[in-house]
Amino acid sequence: MHALIFATAAAAALGAADPSSRPVTSAPAAQVELDRILGEVNSRIITETDVRQARALQLVDDVSSEASARRALEERILVLGEITRSAPVVVTDADLEGRRTAWETRVGGADRARAMLAGAGMSEAALQTWLRDDARIQAYLKRQFGVVPDADRSRATSDWLLRLRQRAGLK
Repeated sequence: MHALIFATAAAAALGAADPSSRPVTSAPAAQVELDRILGEVNSRIITETDVRQARALQLVDDVSSEASARRALEERILVLGEITRSAPVVVTDADLEGRRTAWETRVGGADRARAMLAGAGMSEAALQTWLRDDARIQAYLKRQFGVVPDADRSRATSDWLLRLRQRAGLK
């Protein structure tokens, strides 16, 4: 008898005794997209957030459209991959400081840069890594194409990037 009373009390507490006493549950919430994958290069995912940050912070040369920023990110990843496979590229603190100063000037000064950084959701450490990679890319391109005459350097670099894109299976 004790067991029957306990079972009845437990069922009532769980709402099993009277279906009308069960709490009303709402329909499942709609899924919310947190980020979107836009592409993959050298096993590195490029997300919509990556493109948005690059554009908002003017971290790539052409921020006129999502497509141009995405292409710049793809090429950045390809070049960094080439740097990894080649002889090390040394970046000094002065190189890094120069990149930081150039970026801050481009976006309207140090105070504006800090505000933009916070607004875009990028940490100071992530920006420093980005700028260090920028300096590495600049030094690598200078090493690879520095002997090419100025008039031909842009074309030589573009052709090289096109070959990297083709090798990676990018359009």
